[in-house]
Amino acid sequence: MVSAWQTVPLPFNLFSGETPRKYLPATTPGGIAVFDYDGDGRLDLFFPNGADLPSARKTKPAQYNRLLRNMGNLRFEDRTAEAGLAGTGYDIAAAVGDYDGDGRIDLLVCGVRGVTLYRNRSNAGFADVTAKSGIDNKGRWAVGAAWVDIDNDGDLDLFIVNYVRWDPAKERQCLVDGKPDFCHPRFYESQPNALFRNNGDGTFTDISASSGIEAHKGKGMAAGIADFDQDGLADIFVTNDRTFNFLFHNLGGGRFAEVAFDRGVAAPLNGDPPSSMGVDAQDFDNDGKPDLIYSALRDETFPLYRNQGREFEEVTSKSKLDLLTRPMAGWGIAFADLDNDGWKDIAVARSGVLSATGSRGSTQPEPVSWLRNLVGKSFSSTAALPGFAAMNRGLVAADLNGDGCLDLVVTALNAPARVLRNPCTGNWLSVDVSGPGARVRVGTNWRHVTSTVGYASSCACPLHFGLGSQAEVAVEVFWSDGRKKTMLNVKANQTLKVTAP
Repeated sequence: MVSAWQTVPLPFNLFSGETPRKYLPATTPGGIAVFDYDGDGRLDLFFPNGADLPSARKTKPAQYNRLLRNMGNLRFEDRTAEAGLAGTGYDIAAAVGDYDGDGRIDLLVCGVRGVTLYRNRSNAGFADVTAKSGIDNKGRWAVGAAWVDIDNDGDLDLFIVNYVRWDPAKERQCLVDGKPDFCHPRFYESQPNALFRNNGDGTFTDISASSGIEAHKGKGMAAGIADFDQDGLADIFVTNDRTFNFLFHNLGGGRFAEVAFDRGVAAPLNGDPPSSMGVDAQDFDNDGKPDLIYSALRDETFPLYRNQGREFEEVTSKSKLDLLTRPMAGWGIAFADLDNDGWKDIAVARSGVLSATGSRGSTQPEPVSWLRNLVGKSFSSTAALPGFAAMNRGLVAADLNGDGCLDLVVTALNAPARVLRNPCTGNWLSVDVSGPGARVRVGTNWRHVTSTVGYASSCACPLHFGLGSQAEVAVEVFWSDGRKKTMLNVKANQTLKVTAP
């Protein structure tokens, strides 16, 4: 019987392409996609990978992206070649979703020179349909993306998170304590994000300008998707690196208004924009409204925002997260009930942004942390996770072996990806519901359907609910178009598949 968290190495090594010149992209890779690509009921893993710098082109197998098929019992087999997913450029992030409604999960890969859309053809592997789809990120550096139904028409539209303008010919020489290191984001030009509407026929229309998204330039790092004000339309929160965050409020009709200052999430209470990194949007206090958490660097804390219905209250200090996270630097972050007690904890992949070979290299690696949710009021630290430090980047929480415990998939620069196997106890329920944006209540616990999580990562996974000692619960599902389904006396410790009435 497993009684403690275990580390399971994976057959993938994240290649950063770092050189003595310290080109900026080398500090940013490490996304993860978790999805059942072959429909066998087990969650598989995809890892985007880096490439040579400054060319941003892959030149050897060690730089290939990797697709790992879940063979059961945390055993994984490399299926990259037969799936056609090795890639050619410097890739950073992945986003998964069934954009064409054929029942198979598709894959978008984001990189330094743009994005690639792969259509899942089941046993025939994946086909690069980027050109055919009409998705063109105009060569911009994409560090993330989100599949989101902006107009409730039942198909997935695409939001792309763009970082900064990077020209290797103009890369500065930056020194930290007299040694070359990665430059501060202030030395790079901001970029607009992009939005593409799904035409329903396998193609997309760029509505970045008409939607109002393109008017706002930032240094995007990640996106959190939720209907924050519960008006029936999905909104988009974007973390920006050392500039004010964005909250794009969905006005309907393909239009968005940027309201981060009005809603209180543009920056922490001190007014100083931190190095906002990965983000997750879920309900941490079980009041039915999706909240926000994002990671940042040391001395900046990880800001936590409680959703009050329209505006947000920053509760970083009130929740004790200021003291817990001030010594931390973080990238991937997720709300996840790791102990099945019915309250969503916070898992974070930690490390600094400077080079591990620079003057401050010894201080950059950090461990993965679990911050335990104390009944929605505050958080406490736990030493339960394997404690070795690394240059951690991506993190996804998912039940990879079907035992009812959320495991953690983690990447780290120039190191093997790994699974942290969770030995949790307590009852649980997994709810597999179709419909982007659908809200699910299990007892008093809420989650909503989104595949976007953390930094550069995505999880097309069933929704996980810890039940503690409860043996059965009531389940309610609310779809964005107003449909609802109620199920009473649902037995614990199973995966419940729910379709709309």
